[in-house]
Amino acid sequence: AREEMARERLRYLEAMAVYCEAVAMVEEYQQAVSVATSLGGIRDLQTLFSQLGLRSSPQVYEALEQRMVVAEAAQRLRLPLLSKDGEIPEEEIEKWSIISRSSLDSTITSITNSSTSNSSASTIINSVGGGTNITAANGSDIQEPGVGGVANRFLGVTPGWLRQTHLPRAHFPEDGTGYQMSLIHEIEARLKAKCDKLSEAFQMDETDTNGANVAQNLRLPERVKSVVEEIEREEAALLEDLYSADRKFSEYYNVLEQILGVLIKLVKDFKLQHQHQYDDLRKAWLCKRCETMNAKLRVLEHLLLRDTYTQEAVPALDKIRTYLLEATEEASAAYNKAVTRLREYQGVDPHFDNIARRYHDLVK
Repeated sequence: AREEMARERLRYLEAMAVYCEAVAMVEEYQQAVSVATSLGGIRDLQTLFSQLGLRSSPQVYEALEQRMVVAEAAQRLRLPLLSKDGEIPEEEIEKWSIISRSSLDSTITSITNSSTSNSSASTIINSVGGGTNITAANGSDIQEPGVGGVANRFLGVTPGWLRQTHLPRAHFPEDGTGYQMSLIHEIEARLKAKCDKLSEAFQMDETDTNGANVAQNLRLPERVKSVVEEIEREEAALLEDLYSADRKFSEYYNVLEQILGVLIKLVKDFKLQHQHQYDDLRKAWLCKRCETMNAKLRVLEHLLLRDTYTQEAVPALDKIRTYLLEATEEASAAYNKAVTRLREYQGVDPHFDNIARRYHDLVK
């Protein structure tokens, strides 16, 4: 069981690597097309292809995109093996597991018969680039090897209908050898370049003489493990430095608080104490000054009253007051009379002026 799981995991990783490269190729092609369209048309497309590392013709990438879309749509049409009560029947599980193992074993056998890189890539490309080449003679869909689920019809759409509708419009036939070989060579070159970069990233420095031969003989997982351990040690050292910096910061903060308390005490007890005393004296002096000014004003008022109301001026002022009261009463009576006449005049009929004027004319 472990060996079979290891083989299935290896096949899954190989298929995922090839699938990711195919998706990246399609995305880079679409990016090159959009950039070339915005800059200068199809003449700039070949230059962008060389810059992005795309080696095939545009028809190859368009056909690859169509086949990937059809394959993913066909896979999404598959329904899980569920019964009415929601559980998978054991006989169905056993049947499909036998089919899956036999199909995968046959795929692995075909892979091991040829070279590892070319044959594995071509096997996966047959499913990614060329679509799934398993159809019945009458056009109906049968079960694909290594794919779970039931080939069910979703609103009348089946995988066979998708292939018959969309793949005939592709630039290459479904079993085109040139199309598949171009994809195989390009994906193999991309994967090889990534593997070279990965191996170069973990190569030890040749100038390091101490333990250089031993380090070069280590396998990639061991080198990765050693690098991870070194990074963890550096991270622990950095964390220790961070903690020590935090402790120093706390100590410095406490010292600053003590210094600030001493400064506040000095200012409050020595500098501001004399300032408060000066302010109190200044306030008391201003209050006495205000009281003195008030007293002077009262003295001036009494002096003015004394100079105004003398023994000779009081009888004359009394007569003046009597005359003023009589004049005020006469003015009030005249005002009241005028107001009364005005109200009477305003209360007369509005045609009184015309009548009075005609009467005056008649008398004249």
